[in-house]
Amino acid sequence: MVLISTHLENRYPTPTSPGSASPKDRNSKKRLHPDRKLPSTQVAKIQLTPTTPGLITENQRAFSSNANHVMTPPAVDSPTNLGIRSPMVLIPPLSAENRVSDYKTFHDDGPLIHGKKGRAEVTAVVINLDKTKDQREASDQVSNDMQTLLQDIFEADDKSTSETDVVPSTDTSPYFTWIHQEGVVFRTLAIDKLVELDLNLQKVLAAGRLGDILVDDAYRLQKLCEGSMMAVRSTELSIDTAWSLDQISAWVERAGIAETALRSARIIVKIMLGLRDEDKVSSEEILQNIVDVLNMVFTSCVAPIVEARPRDSGSEIFELASPFKKDIVQLLYQAKGVMKMLVKILDKVDIAETIITALEFFAIRILFVENAQNEKESILGIQKFESLRHTAMDIITGIFSRHAEQRSFIFDEILSSLQKLPTKGQNARQFKLSDGTSIQLVSALIIRLIQTCAIPAHSPAKEVKRRVAVRRRKSASGFSSDTDAEPKPDAVANREPSEASSDGTANDTDDGAKRRLSREANDLSDNASKNAQYVVNYFVQRAMTASKSGDQPHRHLLDMFAEDLISVLGHAEWPAAELLLNVLVSYMLNIVRVKSTAPAKNMALELLGMMGSAISELVVGTQALARNLDNQDSTRSGDLRQMFDDYVDGRLRNNEIFIRDGPYRLVLDYLASTHSDGLPTRSAQVFYLTQWARNITSIPLSVDPKENVLVEHLLDMLIKRVWNPSDSNTEPVTKAQCRLAYNLTVLQMNFCRRFGAVLNILLDSISSEQTTVRTRSLKSVTQMLEKDPSILDRAKNVKSLLIRCAVDASPMVRDSTLMLMGKCIQQKPSLEQDFFKPIYSLINDPTVSVRKRSMKLLKDLFARNKSKEVRVIVAECLLQRSGDADKGVSEMANQMLEDIWLSPFWKCSEITTDMTIQDRLALKEQMELVVSTNRSGDRVSSALVSLLRTLLASDTKSAPHNFKVCQILVSTAFESMIDPEARAEGLEQKHIVQSLTVFARADAHLFNSDQLQHLQLYITNLSNADDFGLLRSVVIIFRCVLPVVPSIQQSLLRDIQTALFKNVQKLGKTELNEVAACLWTMNGILNNPERLVKLVVSVIKHLQFYQCKNMPDQSEKDIRSARKCVQIAGAFGKHCDFEAQLPWFREALAPWQWGSVSGMIINSIKPFTSIKQPLLLRVDALHSIGLVCQSSPHQFNHMEVSDIFQQALTTGQPDVQNIVLSSFRDFFAMQENQAASKMESSLKDDPATANGKLGGSMKASEGDGASALIAQRFLRDMLSIALRSQDATALAATEVIASINRQGLVHPKESGPALVALETSSNPAIANVAFQAHGDVHQQHESMFEREYMRAIVEAYRYQKEIVQDPLGFRTPPYTSKLHSTFEIIKTSKSKYQKKFISNLCAKIGFDVDKLDLSGAVPTSLQLSRFLLENLAFFDYGRLDELLYTLTCMERIVANTGPGVAHSINTEVFQVRVDAILGKSDESGTGGEQGTSHESTATVEVTPHRLYRLTTAAIILSCVWDTRAYLRRLYGLSSNQAAREGKGNGKAKDINKAPTRTAGIGGEKFVGSIAERVASLGSQEGMFKQCSAFVELLSIDHEFRVAAEGEEEGAGRPRTPSGDEAGSPLPMSGGGGGGAGKRKRSSSVTGTPHKKRGRPSLGRRKSSRKSVEEDEEWE
Repeated sequence: MVLISTHLENRYPTPTSPGSASPKDRNSKKRLHPDRKLPSTQVAKIQLTPTTPGLITENQRAFSSNANHVMTPPAVDSPTNLGIRSPMVLIPPLSAENRVSDYKTFHDDGPLIHGKKGRAEVTAVVINLDKTKDQREASDQVSNDMQTLLQDIFEADDKSTSETDVVPSTDTSPYFTWIHQEGVVFRTLAIDKLVELDLNLQKVLAAGRLGDILVDDAYRLQKLCEGSMMAVRSTELSIDTAWSLDQISAWVERAGIAETALRSARIIVKIMLGLRDEDKVSSEEILQNIVDVLNMVFTSCVAPIVEARPRDSGSEIFELASPFKKDIVQLLYQAKGVMKMLVKILDKVDIAETIITALEFFAIRILFVENAQNEKESILGIQKFESLRHTAMDIITGIFSRHAEQRSFIFDEILSSLQKLPTKGQNARQFKLSDGTSIQLVSALIIRLIQTCAIPAHSPAKEVKRRVAVRRRKSASGFSSDTDAEPKPDAVANREPSEASSDGTANDTDDGAKRRLSREANDLSDNASKNAQYVVNYFVQRAMTASKSGDQPHRHLLDMFAEDLISVLGHAEWPAAELLLNVLVSYMLNIVRVKSTAPAKNMALELLGMMGSAISELVVGTQALARNLDNQDSTRSGDLRQMFDDYVDGRLRNNEIFIRDGPYRLVLDYLASTHSDGLPTRSAQVFYLTQWARNITSIPLSVDPKENVLVEHLLDMLIKRVWNPSDSNTEPVTKAQCRLAYNLTVLQMNFCRRFGAVLNILLDSISSEQTTVRTRSLKSVTQMLEKDPSILDRAKNVKSLLIRCAVDASPMVRDSTLMLMGKCIQQKPSLEQDFFKPIYSLINDPTVSVRKRSMKLLKDLFARNKSKEVRVIVAECLLQRSGDADKGVSEMANQMLEDIWLSPFWKCSEITTDMTIQDRLALKEQMELVVSTNRSGDRVSSALVSLLRTLLASDTKSAPHNFKVCQILVSTAFESMIDPEARAEGLEQKHIVQSLTVFARADAHLFNSDQLQHLQLYITNLSNADDFGLLRSVVIIFRCVLPVVPSIQQSLLRDIQTALFKNVQKLGKTELNEVAACLWTMNGILNNPERLVKLVVSVIKHLQFYQCKNMPDQSEKDIRSARKCVQIAGAFGKHCDFEAQLPWFREALAPWQWGSVSGMIINSIKPFTSIKQPLLLRVDALHSIGLVCQSSPHQFNHMEVSDIFQQALTTGQPDVQNIVLSSFRDFFAMQENQAASKMESSLKDDPATANGKLGGSMKASEGDGASALIAQRFLRDMLSIALRSQDATALAATEVIASINRQGLVHPKESGPALVALETSSNPAIANVAFQAHGDVHQQHESMFEREYMRAIVEAYRYQKEIVQDPLGFRTPPYTSKLHSTFEIIKTSKSKYQKKFISNLCAKIGFDVDKLDLSGAVPTSLQLSRFLLENLAFFDYGRLDELLYTLTCMERIVANTGPGVAHSINTEVFQVRVDAILGKSDESGTGGEQGTSHESTATVEVTPHRLYRLTTAAIILSCVWDTRAYLRRLYGLSSNQAAREGKGNGKAKDINKAPTRTAGIGGEKFVGSIAERVASLGSQEGMFKQCSAFVELLSIDHEFRVAAEGEEEGAGRPRTPSGDEAGSPLPMSGGGGGGAGKRKRSSSVTGTPHKKRGRPSLGRRKSSRKSVEEDEEWE
């Protein structure tokens, strides 16, 4: 508006304006005197850009006219002053810093101002002019101050140079400092003057008045500043830890010189920046010196100090430099200031390539210096150095932007230095984003460089000059610049439809604009895409060859890079992150789809899960933004929210995103409104603008003129490489609106559109054949599900996939499946009923981690689910695991049961008054849950007892709280038992009483005498089976509680005793045992044994009566009566010690013929153990005798008793044997418990007491003698019974054998082979008992047991063949060795022991052809060899050297036996003779390949028996070679991998490691191959084929041929030793994989001499190819 009131000529500034001089005239001007001020007529410059900034004659005249006037702004309140004819604007001269490109064009198409409104606007202009006057005066003052300071410095310089003395005078010392370096004196400005200069120079630059300084003066000032830079280049700034205090002080002075040099450099660069068009002050040599100084200061001083730590090798430097932190920080600050000025220089000036290269190396070095993790470990401070990194990043970005030839080099240098980055700790991510999150600095740099690719690498200044020159040429030719200029967006928008030609010229123009826009956008976008692919490819290729646990950090770096990209995905300032993620997801999808290795697929699946989760998180975050955005705030917010709703519903179209006033424009307007004109913001704008342009050109152009205008506007902005908002009157875009708009555009881009493909790939990978791939895909799906639960609704097959994976053979897959099931249930609780069964079925998984995860999920289900049935099942599962063999699992189960059963009621136990109704109901529900759980059986009841004992033990921290809760539960149970209405539906009285027995057995102190009185009612009247069940439970409670309950009434006890005596004859065997124990307990309180004596005497008399009768001839009633008497005698004989009442028995049973009461009871029962007695009576008699012997062990020593047990074990039926074995088992259990109790008590006593007890224990007790007798006499019979079947009798025998071994009663070799055989039982109980016993024996008698292993292996084979009826050596699924448990125990020994076992095992496979056992449908020797080989194939080898030794042993078998067998086959089966081979060789000139013609030359002269024998031998050896080949492939030791195996035996650390299995190789092919070979014995044709194949196997080494065609052997992982290395030459042409050194020349396996090597025959090549293909099928 100011310009409207002036003449046109006053609007165009030129270099010849008044008060200005041309550059060539400036040098001739004299400096101003300090007292002389600038004329007051000089006005601050107003930057107004003309349409044509050329030299115009009319303007020159205007300038001349204006120069003669002195402007005095009129007063505002004086109307007359408005009409003064004086220049309203004085155009100042253009300084060297001002360029045409810095100005903006304004069109003069508005109307003239007139009327009242015009006068008001003019008045406002005058006010603004008053403000301009103040600015002008301030600018004049800044310029005068700078001129004054320069004149003072130059006068001091003149005076200083006239002096001959190098010592500064008093007048010049405030201005200069002299630096002495190695005999050379450098003069430089004093640091105070440098500071003052820097401040004044900054003000002059800000005011745009640097042009007032003469170029000569600026050059002279630069020269004055160069002294310190020259001095510092010859200064040593590195730190020596051996310095003295004086040397440290000298170093501090040298650091001060460096600070002075950096301050001087900063002034020099500012002058160069302000007068960059002047070559005299823009010397490349000076700039190179500045870069060298920066590099030297950083390399020698700053970098070592930054890398120093207080607790490592740099601790001495840390201690030395810490006191001078302020000095070093100041040095860092000055370096940063110089670097910032260099960033501006790079953006404004073209610099030589040498300087650019030096700057690149310097900046990249800064990026990869390791910073500290915390402030305590840093001398300078973490953020201070990080700010220097940011400046270095700006330098690299500036070079990248202007110099296209440097881009590849910059990427290569950054990527090749990535391994220097830290991958752990806080210092890995130090670049702060706007929202507070942090990423790696190198990630931010890479993203910024990709964005900068959208900016052409040429100088903006040169481009502007080029356009000005074009316009000048057009003007000189007579064309108006306005006419030839491209149409403005506003002009296009205002164009009337009538302006378009009838033939469609306007539409053609629009299409042309769209094509130009498409070409421009595609070029820029393709450039960025290629660089993004280069970066991602570098990361991926190196990550695929590295692991997270390896030495190379590339795998971690790729993860961190992907995480950083995800972190900035929703930030509009980093739009290139979406492009990089899109490229990365493309790479990962391709890796999974093509045939890649398992580690590569795992990496891809992990990253896909991460990126899929990022997309889901972006959707969720956008939803939160839309929800939080106030819809009433503006129409724009409502439109954005509606767009997101359409996106969620799938109704959002691209046209709605790409419209002119859509999300893209909002984001660009917001970025433009941040008032940041730096390269990072500009690159983000241009890159995002490029994406918009490319997207909009990909859709058909509408006839809507607004879209045509948008295309032209985008084209104009893209050419200018900057976004200018087209409408300044619209409301500003808020940050929330920008984020929502940007997220909407990102969701419509390619990366987010790949979400469906990512999810499908992950779901498909769950069904992969590779275990690790299935595991990784499950974890990735879990990761995505955490971010977006709606996946469960979109992917319908997730549920079925998880249920199938729950029974996967791999424990990793099962564990990951459980984890994913838990996440699914959290997100969608309705899936509980589908996943509940798979979860609780894995509670018994063999893998500890799977069991633990299943327990955690079950605990969560218990807390969320109120269903009683579900809670009971969960409790049962946890109770099973409370007795787990793994201590961690059992402790975890106990803790979980405490958390869900007892700890929620601790608060109730602390209430002294009445509890609330809610608490009572909760306790009642808990009691009912315990009762329902206890109904599951005796196994659960026993586990529940053990659990409560553990939770109530004195050493348990929470025992007091648990005790009180249990007391309350017991009281609640009594209330429900007494009151039928208080019981829940379906909860019977007997169930409650049974549950009370659990509490009684766990801790009898939970009961009181009043509760026992309620129980008396249940033992008086017994009328049905339920009453007997109640009686048993009540008796158990009485037996446990009576001894500990104080102040119990004697009358109550007598009543209970009477009721029990009255019902003795009605009780069953189980109840009778409990009643006998209870009555004896009550006798200890009442002290009335006469009633028990009378009962036993009466029973004995009845037995004596039945002894005189032939029981088989008696009635059923008499037999039942006799059985009852036998049962009563045995029960009371076990629980009652009647030896003190012996006189009473003598008197009652006269004449007395026995030495003890127990002997009397046994002799009374003994006649009923005869084999002639009825079976049930005999079983009861044996059981009763066993009961009596358990309490009186000396009775086992009587010969009559031993004979009874011997007869039962040898000639008895299984039921009889089971009774005897159960008696032995219970007895040995009692002995072990007693020994453990003695040991525990001895440890609690003092050492003297313990020693005394130890001395006393040397005397054998009755139990010790009985145990030894049983072991010595009955062990053989028990072994025979255990190995005869897999039923309950065999289990009882196995338990007794295990107990005998634990007590050390027999030599280990007597039972060792049986234990190994029993470990292979298909009955898990038998196998587990045998495994535990075998482990104990092996640990105690390792060397002694070694000799028995081969006999044990043969016994295991016989057991599998005859008892299990499965002679194979493996189980499925998955494929596991039947001797797996045995090998696991052997693996606990040293390597030498394991190798000896393997050697002996392989020796069992070796054979003599003439001694093969051919009996059976399948030869016994073949079956045994097959059993051993299949076990060797499926062993889990713990060390690589054990595996290699196994392969060597197999090779030795074939090497020793194979040649002889092959020779016999050739001569006897195929009738091959040496002379025939020699003749054929002479004719063909080849090596005599007989393997291809065996079948045609085969004759039937060999006898069938001989053919059968030779075929059996060939099959055994072929199976050995098949096993060897399978193991080599399974563990990656194939001969075609010789380049990795190397010629040596590998490093020791590799040999001692566990071998790694190759994913995807199963045992199906191997098992099928052996089965096919064995089946060939069924026909003569099959036997001939096997013989032919075996001879060919030994004639041609296919593995050697494949290796010879591949890579050369090199150092790597260990290989299988060849036959030559093992001591015996392998009968293969390749020597079994190739030995080290020169291969020996030997004859062939058939005895033929060595032939010259010729071209292999066609048949031989085909045979080799076929074999290799068959082996590859196993993968």
